[in-house]
Amino acid sequence: MSAATIFVSQTRYHLLATARAGSAIALGIVMPVVFFLGASALFGSDAIGGDTPVDVRGAGESPDLRTFYVGGFMAYAVIYTAFVALLPDVVDIRERGMLKRLRGTPLPLPAFVAARFAIAVLITTIGVVLIAVLGSVAFGVSTPVSAIAGIVVYTLAGTITFACLAFAATSITRTQSGAQGISNGVGIILAMISGVFFAPDILPESVRSAAQYLPLEPLANGYQSQYVTDASGIDLDIGNLAILGAWTVAAVAFVALRGFRWHPQQQR
Repeated sequence: MSAATIFVSQTRYHLLATARAGSAIALGIVMPVVFFLGASALFGSDAIGGDTPVDVRGAGESPDLRTFYVGGFMAYAVIYTAFVALLPDVVDIRERGMLKRLRGTPLPLPAFVAARFAIAVLITTIGVVLIAVLGSVAFGVSTPVSAIAGIVVYTLAGTITFACLAFAATSITRTQSGAQGISNGVGIILAMISGVFFAPDILPESVRSAAQYLPLEPLANGYQSQYVTDASGIDLDIGNLAILGAWTVAAVAFVALRGFRWHPQQQR
């Protein structure tokens, strides 16, 4: 069986399993969309100053808070699919012995990982597209045609980064509940300091400076830069992509050093 055939077979299997479980879909699509609509409706209104331009680091100004939220919650959709949902899911199938059984088959690790990445990319893409569409329909925030290529690049880069971090984090947690606690805690904290829930200028300078080197803020900033006033062309920030790349390399190196664990880690 060729590598391509194995990859397609694994991707189809994981897609069906994900659809049946529903958790990844709820986390990666429903939750970011609901939070986007809620935040935009509550905080983006003119009555509480939501029409004030918001500074986007290194790119200019977003016309208003609702426009700023479009890019921020696109990043939120990425981290929730590729990290918050993926980490406990991989730990769960490991602790149930499914990975151990797979290890006894000819399935290579790259095929298993590539299939999981493919599903993550699919779900994040759906979430990002829905946020863009709802931003336009509900709040009049249109996505420039020139921004589409940039959004595609950041979606792929962000999904790869957070999926690598999820696989790396599987080696430091033994239980699904522990993985859920880690992934949700990390996801919420990063969202709060990375320009997703709040405009960065209301945060302390020390927090803003540190967030720039964590993986979510560069991703959110990259998306938001596509929506600044007078944006044109593919506005890719090399610094943002470099930080995402550095976190990806660090995650891969961590897995390489510790090894990917196929066997259950809990004492039975």
